[in-house]
Amino acid sequence: AWACTNLATLNLGSGSGGAGQAVAVNGSSFATAKAGVAASPVVLHWNGVNGPVLATVNPDNAGNLSANFTVPQTQPGYYVIVATQQDAKGVDSYGTPARASFQVLGPGGHAVSPQAATQSGGAASSSPSSTGIIALTAGLGVLGLALFGAGSVAFLRQARRREVPVTAPTKR
Repeated sequence: AWACTNLATLNLGSGSGGAGQAVAVNGSSFATAKAGVAASPVVLHWNGVNGPVLATVNPDNAGNLSANFTVPQTQPGYYVIVATQQDAKGVDSYGTPARASFQVLGPGGHAVSPQAATQSGGAASSSPSSTGIIALTAGLGVLGLALFGAGSVAFLRQARRREVPVTAPTKR
């Protein structure tokens, strides 16, 4: 029976915005009231299960929710909104947590590249340059072709040396 149930989902009205902006959130398939016991509230967290609480909302009888939150003051970059719901025993409800990604925009509403965020003290991680990886791949490809060509030439030369000319028998 558990294999046929839905996982909780979370959808944002906008996938990006600036700090201080209000964002609408809709969700579905959260736990509902059972046998006279009220459903536990759904808690929306900023950037992790234990992150700051953005909003707390009770799902309706169908397990759907609708809420708004304000984007916290933070550095531009990518973050996650996490919706958690626990039962009366403090155990996560089946299918939760639900997640949705959100991009905080920089000044003027522009997306900030990971390199610019790193230079400005953001939390972006550095990675190898894609240009260097492409150059390395091209160099290895050329080397592989050169080795293949050299091997082919050596094989053909050796094959020619093994050829024995056929001569007609001489009469005496």
